[in-house]
Amino acid sequence: MTNQAVLGNIMGMKTISVPIGEARSELCALIKKVEAGTKIVLTSYGEPKAMIVPFPSKARPWRAEKPDDASRYGDLETPVMEPWP
Repeated sequence: MTNQAVLGNIMGMKTISVPIGEARSELCALIKKVEAGTKIVLTSYGEPKAMIVPFPSKARPWRAEKPDDASRYGDLETPVMEPWP
């Protein structure tokens, strides 16, 4: 099982396989399925060749609710002049 298959199983993302020829004629319908959260594997003669997945959302970057106290780490700006061991 690939990492992507494991991730899809963990996150509950539905996966379907579609032959490339069929995908060419049904692209608009497939895009709507992808927008709904489905992962599509494009196949050629039964072999997976490409994947269409939802574009990652623009979530806000993670931030700490309260900034850490910088004094816990000592002086981080002054260069260390100690020789290397």
